[in-house]
Amino acid sequence: MNQQTKICQNCKKDFTIEPNDFGFYEKMEVLPPKLCPECRMQLRLCFKNERFFYKHKCDNCKKDHISIFSPNKTYPVWCHDCWWSDDLDAKKYAQNYDSEKTFFEQFNELWNKVPKLSLIHERSVNSSYLNFAADNKNCYVITESSNNENCINCHWIQLSKDLADCSFTNKVELSYEVDDCYDSHSLRFSKGCYNCLESFFLLNCRNCTNCLGCINLRGQKYNIFNTQYSKEEYEKKLKSFKLDTYTGVEAFRKEYKNFLKDQPRKFAEITNAVNSTGNYMINVKNNHHCFHSYEAEDNAYSVHVWRGAKDCVDCNTAGRSAELIYNSHNTGLQASNVICGSMCWGSQFMEYCANCPNSKDCFGCAGLIKGSYCILNKQYSKEEYKKLRAEIIAKMTQEGIYGDFFPKELSPFGYNESSVMDEFPLTKEEALKQGFKWEDTPRGTYGKETVDWKTFPDSISELPSDFDVGKEVFVCLECKKNYRIIEDELGFYKRMQIPIPRNCPECRHIRRFQNRGPNKLWTRTCMCDKENHDHKNKCEVSFETSYAPDKSKIIYCEKCYQLEVY
Repeated sequence: MNQQTKICQNCKKDFTIEPNDFGFYEKMEVLPPKLCPECRMQLRLCFKNERFFYKHKCDNCKKDHISIFSPNKTYPVWCHDCWWSDDLDAKKYAQNYDSEKTFFEQFNELWNKVPKLSLIHERSVNSSYLNFAADNKNCYVITESSNNENCINCHWIQLSKDLADCSFTNKVELSYEVDDCYDSHSLRFSKGCYNCLESFFLLNCRNCTNCLGCINLRGQKYNIFNTQYSKEEYEKKLKSFKLDTYTGVEAFRKEYKNFLKDQPRKFAEITNAVNSTGNYMINVKNNHHCFHSYEAEDNAYSVHVWRGAKDCVDCNTAGRSAELIYNSHNTGLQASNVICGSMCWGSQFMEYCANCPNSKDCFGCAGLIKGSYCILNKQYSKEEYKKLRAEIIAKMTQEGIYGDFFPKELSPFGYNESSVMDEFPLTKEEALKQGFKWEDTPRGTYGKETVDWKTFPDSISELPSDFDVGKEVFVCLECKKNYRIIEDELGFYKRMQIPIPRNCPECRHIRRFQNRGPNKLWTRTCMCDKENHDHKNKCEVSFETSYAPDKSKIIYCEKCYQLEVY
């Protein structure tokens, strides 16, 4: 089919359905979407809580545990061990399909009966407060992460060690507050760096060592604000900035921000991206409107599609050889042919299922493990399943909803505790007006701090010898919420010679997330006007970028950027 322009039924803005999109919908035998890509993502993300934790009592063993579900929720929540044990038989909650009711009405009845899994993590050792995580050791409060060791307050880190307050790293060690960095060691306050060592405040640098406050450098040493110094001069000036103190870090942060205003940025953080649009992509092919994607191909309108993901459309987190996944979140690990799935790892031919790992040929199921030929958790023969499935799809197609994600009313989370707040922040009034839920259960405390920042030591080295961090309660300078620091965290700050952070972990996460830019694209033109860049006057190359037109940053196309930095 030809390209078509539609009006989103939610935000009322125009959006385009491309010929390749229609081809995918035909392959999956679903109806074309009625919502724009952003509204589709917003709907999926309101069903996912990554990092808001509550104290909860398991509804099976009655033991206290940590959960992503607030204690006021009315449905049953089981701890990790109980949910994965033989105690859970999700088929006992089975329902007969009723053609007189809507499918979503029936799924909601089932969804509210089947026990929810409190936290999603596997094979972790000596770790706590982990969610959407696997194969981690000695970690504390990390989400969407795997194969890490000794990491604290991190999000989307892989194969990393000794980190705190980091996001989207791969093979990074002994670093603090870094984002989108790879194969690096001993970095602080840095972003978008590869193979860098012993540096502070770097942006988009490669193979650099002992650099401070730099951008776009390649293979450099002893640079400050992109100016070369001798080793002795560098060490002297580095010491003068007093980056072991809170006031020193904040003063340098402001100076660095001003320095960056006049420095060019590449239109997108992409490497070896063939016929692809988006941002933060490495080794991809035919990715359209994708963000944070690597080693993937033929995906569209997705975020976190990686490690062999193929033909995944409208997905949030699909990887490890996931294929033919549509309108789903957290569905990977050799998953394939999944439509509107939520947390269906290692499953095939699944439709409208939630938390059904290692299953196949299921429709409208919840909490099944290794299920097959089930509808609303009821077991059928293969022939019975195919007949009833066809009947349900025909009715949903007639109603114009087959391929639509679950309605927002079915989400188990309030808007303010789900991952959607990172991408599409709303006030309580705005969220409720749009039909989302809101969670009013208090998280944390206010006004209980034992530390006064006005008299607190500026440098980590000035802490008294008898300072017991376990007894102290801190207050966030941003949101005023109280927070604590664990012993291992304090030990990390001392080792790195960085001051204790004066914002809570949540505000630090938000700051890092906002620094990445939105998962959205605008068509813009290169801003380079240098005569030695193979063009007369101003470059006229256009591209799609996550830098909004109203931003003051200087944006270059690929060619002009490469000529500038090499």
